[in-house]
Amino acid sequence: MTDPQWVERNRYVAVNVPRLDAPLAVCVVLGVVGFAFGARDGMRAWQAYWVNFLFWAGIAQAGVVLAALVHLTRGQWGGALVRLGLLQAAFLPVTMILYVGMAAIAPHLLPWVAAPVPEKAWWLNLTSFIWRNGIALLVLSIASLAFAYHVLRPEARALAQAGATTYPAWLTNGWRGEQAERERSDRVLSWLAPVLILLYCIVYSLVGIDMIMTLDPKWYSTLFGAYYFITTMYIGIAALAVLGAWVRRRFGLQRELGSARFHDLGKLLFAFCFLSGDFYWSQYLVIWYGDLPEEISFVLRRVRYQPWFVASLIVLFGGFVIPFVILLNRRIKQIPATLAIVAFLVFAVGFVERVLMVVPSLHPETDTRFPFGVPEILIGLGFAGLYGLSLLWALRRAPLIPPDAAQEE
Repeated sequence: MTDPQWVERNRYVAVNVPRLDAPLAVCVVLGVVGFAFGARDGMRAWQAYWVNFLFWAGIAQAGVVLAALVHLTRGQWGGALVRLGLLQAAFLPVTMILYVGMAAIAPHLLPWVAAPVPEKAWWLNLTSFIWRNGIALLVLSIASLAFAYHVLRPEARALAQAGATTYPAWLTNGWRGEQAERERSDRVLSWLAPVLILLYCIVYSLVGIDMIMTLDPKWYSTLFGAYYFITTMYIGIAALAVLGAWVRRRFGLQRELGSARFHDLGKLLFAFCFLSGDFYWSQYLVIWYGDLPEEISFVLRRVRYQPWFVASLIVLFGGFVIPFVILLNRRIKQIPATLAIVAFLVFAVGFVERVLMVVPSLHPETDTRFPFGVPEILIGLGFAGLYGLSLLWALRRAPLIPPDAAQEE
């Protein structure tokens, strides 16, 4: 583990992390200003905050879950790409702070608070909503951070001993020897990885149901929870491909992040594209042909009225059809730059999909305005700034290159 070349590569990454803290901090400040400005028309600020929380928290969580999946299946392909996903765990404590804002917004945004639904009151009550989602997200975040801790601890200690960079004291305290610590971490990870994956499926099904489906309290879909956590993984993998291409270019990691790594990630992106598109279409088809009043309202609001019909087409073609056709080509998946372009399309359309899931339920059918302006842009920049600052913090304090990646040709 203390191979000098491996130590030097991680030292190089940590030292050369770009100094983007000031611009990202400005983005955060602009996000606060945008929220304050949008709060004059409360609904705009609240729904923009809601959408961005779901989007950015999902990306960070998906990166950690992907690392757990690769560990559980003993995959050898991930290397620094999967490690980049794991380091997104740094954003999870921030999401828990941001959840306080969600709890404050909920009474103003959730329609069943002002107009209770008696037959669902046992589930749709504000106190229960805030506590169950808060506890669920907290448990998932703790499990994710524990997984990252046990993956990084043995490597961080080795790098700290070599004087490669500065690590948080809690990551290396109580060290019991390299072999003993590695065995201890392996034992914990052997059961923590499947627990984390299971928790993700349960918690993000709950988040999809509570934070999106109940915005239209009379609508329900038994498929929506699964659809939500599958599409969250899809968007998260796309974000990882974009980040991986940037890291490869920024740090000169052509060897550690070779075309084989991107080809494997591209195949995974293709698989989730197919699966997400299948869930998207299956849910639409069953609801449309079932034509049940309690189900069809959700679809009608998004395919009969503007601007949501156009947004639905953008999601269908930009998020599923076009990436599916492009990713059939093997060569495109092998070139980091071209894969990053396709992945960025999925990433951007993924944000439109989250808007499409949330916003139409909060507006009358006759309201044809697309809620996108200066406040929404600034709030989005604020969330992106927090995400970026968290990732930079992690890149400076944890090894990006795992020991196995250092030997890749």
